Amino acid sequence: MKFLLGIITVIVFGGCIVGKNGNMSAPPAVVFEKTACFGTCPEFMLEVFPVGSCYLTVRNNMPLDSGKYSCLTCSPDDLKVILKKAKKIKFKEYEDKYDPGVTDLPSIMTSIEGKLVTNIMDAPAELIELEQLIDSLYIQNNEWQKLVEKK
Repeated sequence: MKFLLGIITVIVFGGCIVGKNGNMSAPPAVVFEKTACFGTCPEFMLEVFPVGSCYLTVRNNMPLDSGKYSCLTCSPDDLKVILKKAKKIKFKEYEDKYDPGVTDLPSIMTSIEGKLVTNIMDAPAELIELEQLIDSLYIQNNEWQKLVEKK
């Protein structure tokens, strides 16, 4: 019985420690995602990790082909800029969702250190500035290398 309990404990807690890629790593400090709309909105997800690595999953309507990319030129200082801005605007105090009920607009989901804010419309100006800063620092001004998918 103790052996079975030990195995269950290892599975449960081991699953919490091991990242989704099977390696021991912290969760992303920043996740920035734009969803689809009825037009040609960019659709992607950016993950910025505390150790400095950045990954971009392109889904649609981007200059890059669909797939997962690793950042070749991202600076760890960019994360510091984002975290400083988030603290300054009191990001953790924002509402979880800004949504007036319009269904054909894309969502912009920003998660910083575990706090997720979804912006569909009518978000505070400071949140929009933060979103634009993340987009500028990471999406617009870096080189990305497509990762080879394992089959």
